[in-house]
Amino acid sequence: MRIAYQGIKGANSEIAVCKHFGKEAEATGYDTSEEVFEALMGNKADYGLLPFDNTIAGSVAVNYDLLLKNEVYAIAEVFLEIRHALLSHKNNKINDVKTVYSHPHALEQCREFIRRHKFRAIPEYDTAGAAKLVNERNRKDEAAISPEFCASIYGMDILARDIQTNKNNITKFLVFVKNDNIPNNIKKQKTSIAFKTKHYPGALINCLQRLAKHNVNLTKLESRPVPENPWEYVFYADFEGGADDENVKTALSEMEASSLFLKILGSYPKGRQ
Repeated sequence: MRIAYQGIKGANSEIAVCKHFGKEAEATGYDTSEEVFEALMGNKADYGLLPFDNTIAGSVAVNYDLLLKNEVYAIAEVFLEIRHALLSHKNNKINDVKTVYSHPHALEQCREFIRRHKFRAIPEYDTAGAAKLVNERNRKDEAAISPEFCASIYGMDILARDIQTNKNNITKFLVFVKNDNIPNNIKKQKTSIAFKTKHYPGALINCLQRLAKHNVNLTKLESRPVPENPWEYVFYADFEGGADDENVKTALSEMEASSLFLKILGSYPKGRQ
């Protein structure tokens, strides 16, 4: 099986791939989330895996937008405890460091540590990519905030461990496939949808009441702006229950009738946290 993820070797996404598919999985990293979807749609990969939510930094907006835009279906969720480390060159000391590189979400998750040490924070596209960059630049005053796993890959020292502000730092990844490759044996326990309400007072409440009416437990609700139509929004929702459950099917049918559109983004087993 071929899995596409965003990042390079050592990225948290690669760790999530190994957790879900096993260490023998054929995982390929891509520079951007868009390229992950392109690899899947172009049959260069059988599965895609990307981060969608973090307990500290919130949702990864671009990935939700791409999930809605593409003809794909989420079939699994993977929860990964995120543990950030400060990596730099061999024999370097933390007092030598002036500048740190990492993914914007990782910088946000380690903001207190960065502030305390008065580091200059520079965003990079990937946590593992930051380690690779710092290693290649070979500047004594630079470090990366990356998974500990990257230290052995890029020949670096770990200057500090578990530097994230909140120790309950968990990222939820989704595994997705093309619509025509959805497995038949998925245990559907949770469902993710996107919908857009009609324009009248109480439209959102009206839609959500359909879930409550049929005893469907909502676990997430978030709005995202529609770039092509200023001041219009798409709502993303997660709830307990599979898309094939009768109460869920009835609730979604009623929601769709009350909405401008509704798309099931996926239905999958509950991930182990």
